[in-house]
Amino acid sequence: MSEPILRLYPGAPEPVALEGAYLAHGLHRASAAAPMVYTNFIASLDGRIALVDPGTRRHRVPAAIANPRDWRLFQELAAQAHVLVTTARYFRDLTQGQAQDSLPVSTRSPYADLLTWRRKEGLEPQPAVAVVSASLDLPIPPELDLQQRAFYVLTGEDADPDRVTALEQLGLRVLFAGNGHRVDGRRLVQVLAERGYHSLYAIAGPQLLHTLVSAGVLDRLYLTHAHRLLGGVGYDTILEGSTLDPAVDLRLEALYYDSHAPAGAGQSFGAYACCPRRGHRPGAD
Repeated sequence: MSEPILRLYPGAPEPVALEGAYLAHGLHRASAAAPMVYTNFIASLDGRIALVDPGTRRHRVPAAIANPRDWRLFQELAAQAHVLVTTARYFRDLTQGQAQDSLPVSTRSPYADLLTWRRKEGLEPQPAVAVVSASLDLPIPPELDLQQRAFYVLTGEDADPDRVTALEQLGLRVLFAGNGHRVDGRRLVQVLAERGYHSLYAIAGPQLLHTLVSAGVLDRLYLTHAHRLLGGVGYDTILEGSTLDPAVDLRLEALYYDSHAPAGAGQSFGAYACCPRRGHRPGAD
Protein backbone atom coordinates (compact mmCIF):
# COMPACT_ATOMS: atom_id res chain seq x y z
CA MET A 1 0.00 0.00 0.00
CA SER A 2 3.04 2.27 0.11
CA GLU A 3 2.77 3.40 -3.52
CA PRO A 4 1.04 6.79 -3.74
CA ILE A 5 -1.94 7.72 -5.86
CA LEU A 6 -2.24 10.87 -7.95
CA ARG A 7 -4.84 13.38 -6.84
CA LEU A 8 -6.23 14.96 -10.01
CA TYR A 9 -8.97 17.12 -8.46
CA PRO A 10 -9.38 19.44 -6.65
CA GLY A 11 -6.29 21.53 -7.16
CA ALA A 12 -3.22 20.85 -9.25
CA PRO A 13 -2.28 17.17 -9.67
CA GLU A 14 -0.05 15.88 -6.90
CA PRO A 15 0.91 12.50 -5.39
CA VAL A 16 -0.82 11.63 -2.11
CA ALA A 17 -0.75 8.57 0.12
CA LEU A 18 -3.39 5.93 -0.55
CA GLU A 19 -3.77 5.25 3.15
CA GLY A 20 -5.74 8.10 4.64
CA ALA A 21 -7.00 9.49 1.33
CA TYR A 22 -10.66 8.92 2.24
CA LEU A 23 -10.24 9.41 5.99
CA ALA A 24 -9.41 13.02 5.17
CA HIS A 25 -13.00 13.56 3.99
CA GLY A 26 -14.30 13.64 7.59
CA LEU A 27 -17.62 11.90 6.92
CA HIS A 28 -18.01 10.96 10.59
CA ARG A 29 -18.39 14.60 11.58
CA ALA A 30 -21.97 14.78 10.28
CA SER A 31 -24.57 16.14 12.70
CA ALA A 32 -28.11 15.21 13.69
CA ALA A 33 -29.33 18.22 11.72
CA ALA A 34 -27.51 17.10 8.57
CA PRO A 35 -26.77 13.34 8.50
CA MET A 36 -24.25 12.13 5.90
CA VAL A 37 -25.47 9.24 3.73
CA TYR A 38 -22.88 7.74 1.42
CA THR A 39 -22.13 4.62 -0.57
CA ASN A 40 -19.33 3.04 -2.57
CA PHE A 41 -18.95 0.78 -5.61
CA ILE A 42 -16.19 -0.60 -7.79
CA ALA A 43 -17.08 -1.03 -11.47
CA SER A 44 -15.42 -1.98 -14.72
CA LEU A 45 -15.28 0.59 -17.51
CA ASP A 46 -18.30 -1.11 -19.08
CA GLY A 47 -20.23 -0.57 -15.85
CA ARG A 48 -20.22 -4.03 -14.27
CA ILE A 49 -20.20 -4.14 -10.48
CA ALA A 50 -21.12 -7.84 -10.32
CA LEU A 51 -21.28 -10.81 -12.68
CA VAL A 52 -23.17 -14.09 -12.37
CA ASP A 53 -20.97 -16.81 -10.90
CA PRO A 54 -21.38 -19.86 -13.19
CA GLY A 55 -21.10 -22.24 -10.25
CA THR A 56 -23.50 -20.65 -7.78
CA ARG A 57 -25.61 -18.50 -10.14
CA ARG A 58 -25.15 -15.67 -7.65
CA HIS A 59 -23.97 -12.18 -8.53
CA ARG A 60 -20.46 -11.51 -7.23
CA VAL A 61 -17.87 -8.76 -7.52
CA PRO A 62 -15.60 -9.89 -10.38
CA ALA A 63 -12.12 -11.00 -9.36
CA ALA A 64 -10.83 -9.11 -12.40
CA ILE A 65 -11.58 -5.76 -10.75
CA ALA A 66 -11.48 -6.47 -7.00
CA ASN A 67 -8.14 -5.47 -5.49
CA PRO A 68 -6.59 -4.69 -2.08
CA ARG A 69 -5.98 -1.01 -2.82
CA ASP A 70 -9.64 -0.31 -3.53
CA TRP A 71 -10.54 -2.48 -0.54
CA ARG A 72 -8.40 -0.26 1.67
CA LEU A 73 -10.53 2.73 0.71
CA PHE A 74 -13.72 0.70 1.27
CA GLN A 75 -12.49 0.06 4.80
CA GLU A 76 -11.67 3.75 5.30
CA LEU A 77 -15.23 4.66 4.39
CA ALA A 78 -16.52 2.07 6.85
CA ALA A 79 -14.21 3.43 9.55
CA GLN A 80 -16.01 6.77 9.35
CA ALA A 81 -19.50 5.28 9.66
CA HIS A 82 -21.73 5.47 12.70
CA VAL A 83 -23.86 2.75 11.09
CA LEU A 84 -23.57 0.41 8.10
CA VAL A 85 -26.74 -0.02 6.06
CA THR A 86 -27.03 -3.34 4.26
CA THR A 87 -29.64 -5.88 3.15
CA ALA A 88 -30.80 -9.35 4.12
CA ARG A 89 -29.12 -10.65 0.97
CA TYR A 90 -25.72 -9.96 2.53
CA PHE A 91 -26.60 -12.09 5.56
CA ARG A 92 -27.87 -14.91 3.36
CA ASP A 93 -24.61 -14.78 1.39
CA LEU A 94 -22.58 -14.72 4.61
CA THR A 95 -24.41 -17.76 5.97
CA GLN A 96 -23.70 -19.68 2.76
CA GLY A 97 -20.07 -18.58 2.51
CA GLN A 98 -20.75 -16.41 -0.55
CA ALA A 99 -20.18 -12.94 0.92
CA GLN A 100 -17.20 -10.92 -0.30
CA ASP A 101 -15.95 -10.50 3.27
CA SER A 102 -17.10 -10.09 6.85
CA LEU A 103 -18.65 -6.84 8.00
CA PRO A 104 -16.22 -3.93 8.18
CA VAL A 105 -14.26 -2.51 9.85
CA SER A 106 -11.94 -5.47 9.32
CA THR A 107 -10.00 -6.70 12.34
CA ARG A 108 -7.19 -8.01 10.13
CA SER A 109 -3.75 -6.55 10.74
CA PRO A 110 -3.58 -4.34 7.59
CA TYR A 111 -6.54 -2.36 8.97
CA ALA A 112 -5.55 -2.17 12.64
CA ASP A 113 -4.80 1.53 12.20
CA LEU A 114 -8.45 2.14 11.32
CA LEU A 115 -9.65 0.65 14.60
CA THR A 116 -7.16 2.88 16.42
CA TRP A 117 -8.37 5.85 14.38
CA ARG A 118 -12.00 5.20 15.39
CA ARG A 119 -11.03 5.13 19.03
CA LYS A 120 -9.10 8.41 18.76
CA GLU A 121 -12.08 10.03 17.02
CA GLY A 122 -14.40 9.02 19.85
CA LEU A 123 -16.36 6.48 17.80
CA GLU A 124 -17.61 3.08 18.91
CA PRO A 125 -15.14 0.23 18.26
CA GLN A 126 -17.31 -0.92 15.33
CA PRO A 127 -20.14 0.73 13.40
CA ALA A 128 -23.68 -0.35 14.19
CA VAL A 129 -25.47 -2.38 11.50
CA ALA A 130 -28.91 -1.68 10.01
CA VAL A 131 -30.33 -4.43 7.79
CA VAL A 132 -33.08 -3.42 5.36
CA SER A 133 -35.58 -6.22 4.74
CA ALA A 134 -39.18 -6.40 3.54
CA SER A 135 -39.58 -10.16 4.07
CA LEU A 136 -37.61 -10.43 7.33
CA ASP A 137 -36.13 -13.63 5.92
CA LEU A 138 -32.92 -12.96 7.78
CA PRO A 139 -30.64 -15.84 8.76
CA ILE A 140 -28.21 -14.97 11.54
CA PRO A 141 -24.77 -16.45 10.79
CA PRO A 142 -23.37 -18.33 13.81
CA GLU A 143 -20.12 -16.35 13.65
CA LEU A 144 -21.99 -13.06 14.01
CA ASP A 145 -21.48 -11.73 17.53
CA LEU A 146 -24.41 -9.49 18.39
CA GLN A 147 -22.54 -8.26 21.46
CA GLN A 148 -19.77 -6.57 19.45
CA ARG A 149 -21.98 -3.93 17.85
CA ALA A 150 -25.59 -2.76 17.74
CA PHE A 151 -27.80 -4.51 15.17
CA TYR A 152 -31.08 -3.22 13.80
CA VAL A 153 -33.53 -4.54 11.23
CA LEU A 154 -35.44 -1.90 9.25
CA THR A 155 -38.70 -2.92 7.65
CA GLY A 156 -42.18 -1.65 6.77
CA GLU A 157 -45.07 -1.22 9.17
CA ASP A 158 -46.95 -4.18 7.66
CA ALA A 159 -44.14 -6.64 8.39
CA ASP A 160 -45.08 -10.12 9.62
CA PRO A 161 -45.44 -9.69 13.42
CA ASP A 162 -44.33 -13.27 14.10
CA ARG A 163 -41.07 -12.68 12.24
CA VAL A 164 -40.58 -9.40 14.06
CA THR A 165 -40.94 -11.20 17.38
CA ALA A 166 -38.57 -13.98 16.31
CA LEU A 167 -35.85 -11.49 15.37
CA GLU A 168 -36.27 -9.54 18.59
CA GLN A 169 -35.89 -12.76 20.58
CA LEU A 170 -32.51 -13.25 18.87
CA GLY A 171 -31.36 -9.87 20.16
CA LEU A 172 -32.06 -7.74 17.07
CA ARG A 173 -33.92 -4.45 17.32
CA VAL A 174 -36.63 -4.05 14.69
CA LEU A 175 -37.42 -0.51 13.51
CA PHE A 176 -40.28 0.47 11.23
CA ALA A 177 -39.25 2.82 8.45
CA GLY A 178 -41.91 2.69 5.77
CA ASN A 179 -45.54 2.08 4.91
CA GLY A 180 -46.53 -1.39 3.74
CA HIS A 181 -43.66 -3.88 3.73
CA ARG A 182 -40.91 -1.77 2.20
CA VAL A 183 -38.53 0.75 3.71
CA ASP A 184 -38.64 4.39 2.62
CA GLY A 185 -35.25 6.03 2.22
CA ARG A 186 -36.19 9.23 4.00
CA ARG A 187 -37.65 7.42 7.00
CA LEU A 188 -34.61 5.14 7.10
CA VAL A 189 -32.35 8.13 7.65
CA GLN A 190 -34.76 9.66 10.15
CA VAL A 191 -35.12 6.62 12.43
CA LEU A 192 -31.37 6.02 12.49
CA ALA A 193 -30.57 9.70 13.10
CA GLU A 194 -33.01 9.67 16.03
CA ARG A 195 -30.83 6.98 17.58
CA GLY A 196 -27.67 9.05 17.22
CA TYR A 197 -26.39 7.65 13.92
CA HIS A 198 -25.45 10.60 11.73
CA SER A 199 -22.94 8.99 9.36
CA LEU A 200 -24.65 6.24 7.32
CA TYR A 201 -22.63 4.04 4.95
CA ALA A 202 -24.72 1.96 2.53
CA ILE A 203 -22.77 -1.20 1.65
CA ALA A 204 -25.46 -3.09 -0.26
CA GLY A 205 -26.32 -3.23 -3.94
CA PRO A 206 -28.14 -1.33 -6.67
CA GLN A 207 -31.67 -1.65 -5.25
CA LEU A 208 -30.76 -0.08 -1.92
CA LEU A 209 -28.98 2.70 -3.78
CA HIS A 210 -32.19 3.35 -5.72
CA THR A 211 -34.13 3.53 -2.45
CA LEU A 212 -31.77 6.22 -1.17
CA VAL A 213 -31.41 8.18 -4.41
CA SER A 214 -35.11 8.23 -5.23
CA ALA A 215 -35.87 9.55 -1.74
CA GLY A 216 -33.32 12.33 -2.21
CA VAL A 217 -31.25 11.34 0.82
CA LEU A 218 -27.96 10.17 -0.72
CA ASP A 219 -25.24 12.75 -0.12
CA ARG A 220 -22.08 11.18 -1.53
CA LEU A 221 -21.24 8.48 -4.08
CA TYR A 222 -17.76 6.98 -4.06
CA LEU A 223 -17.12 5.16 -7.33
CA THR A 224 -13.97 3.29 -8.30
CA HIS A 225 -13.53 2.57 -12.00
CA ALA A 226 -11.15 -0.31 -12.68
CA HIS A 227 -9.76 0.30 -16.15
CA ARG A 228 -10.91 -3.02 -17.58
CA LEU A 229 -13.73 -4.23 -19.82
CA LEU A 230 -15.57 -7.36 -18.68
CA GLY A 231 -18.59 -7.96 -20.90
CA GLY A 232 -20.96 -10.68 -19.75
CA VAL A 233 -24.70 -11.20 -20.05
CA GLY A 234 -25.81 -11.51 -16.43
CA TYR A 235 -24.51 -8.49 -14.50
CA ASP A 236 -25.38 -5.67 -12.10
CA THR A 237 -24.75 -1.96 -12.49
CA ILE A 238 -24.69 0.50 -9.59
CA LEU A 239 -28.41 1.37 -9.82
CA GLU A 240 -31.53 -0.74 -10.33
CA GLY A 241 -35.12 0.46 -10.19
CA SER A 242 -37.61 2.75 -11.87
CA THR A 243 -36.43 5.62 -14.07
CA LEU A 244 -35.32 8.67 -12.11
CA ASP A 245 -37.28 11.59 -13.54
CA PRO A 246 -35.87 14.13 -13.24
CA ALA A 247 -32.42 12.64 -13.44
CA VAL A 248 -30.10 12.99 -10.44
CA ASP A 249 -27.10 15.26 -10.96
CA LEU A 250 -23.78 14.65 -9.23
CA ARG A 251 -20.93 17.10 -8.69
CA LEU A 252 -17.34 15.89 -8.71
CA GLU A 253 -15.75 16.43 -5.29
CA ALA A 254 -12.47 14.53 -5.68
CA LEU A 255 -10.70 12.38 -8.26
CA TYR A 256 -7.61 10.20 -7.88
CA TYR A 257 -5.64 8.00 -10.29
CA ASP A 258 -3.98 4.77 -9.17
CA SER A 259 -1.56 3.18 -11.62
CA HIS A 260 -0.73 0.23 -9.37
CA ALA A 261 -3.92 -1.87 -9.49
CA PRO A 262 -5.43 -3.76 -11.16
CA ALA A 263 -2.08 -4.83 -12.60
CA GLY A 264 -1.54 -3.54 -16.11
CA ALA A 265 -4.68 -1.41 -16.08
CA GLY A 266 -4.97 0.99 -13.16
CA GLN A 267 -8.07 2.54 -11.64
CA SER A 268 -9.61 5.87 -10.76
CA PHE A 269 -11.30 6.81 -7.49
CA GLY A 270 -14.08 9.38 -7.74
CA ALA A 271 -16.12 11.08 -5.03
CA TYR A 272 -19.37 12.74 -6.14
CA ALA A 273 -21.83 14.90 -4.22
CA CYS A 274 -25.51 14.42 -5.02
CA CYS A 275 -27.24 17.63 -6.05
CA PRO A 276 -30.88 18.41 -5.18
CA ARG A 277 -33.18 16.91 -7.79
CA ARG A 278 -34.63 19.46 -10.18
CA GLY A 279 -38.41 19.61 -9.86
CA HIS A 280 -38.43 16.89 -7.19
CA ARG A 281 -40.56 17.19 -4.09
CA PRO A 282 -39.05 15.37 -1.07
CA GLY A 283 -41.19 12.36 -0.21
CA ALA A 284 -42.90 12.34 -3.61
CA ASP A 285 -41.41 8.99 -4.69
